[in-house]
Amino acid sequence: MRFRTMIAGLALGTTAGLGLMSAPAQAAPTASAGAESVVDTKSVQATRHFYSSHWTLAECQARGSYWLSLHPTWTAECAPGLGTDGKFKYHLYMWY
Repeated sequence: MRFRTMIAGLALGTTAGLGLMSAPAQAAPTASAGAESVVDTKSVQATRHFYSSHWTLAECQARGSYWLSLHPTWTAECAPGLGTDGKFKYHLYMWY
């Protein structure tokens, strides 16, 4: 019985391993004239990402300035609201 379990595990592991090593399938390129792909366009819409919560607006803005100094193309936003503890805080959101 132990031998069967070992062979079954080996077969399953080999199948999973070969599946991970294979290249992912890709869609064939379309030949539509005048259509731009996402790669061709230079501007991409930024999305809003929560970063951290702060007790004061100044603390939130300071943290936002720190990240903007590292990533000049990002945008920072300090939005007032309640934290998970129910207390008033400023939430830092980064747009990138």
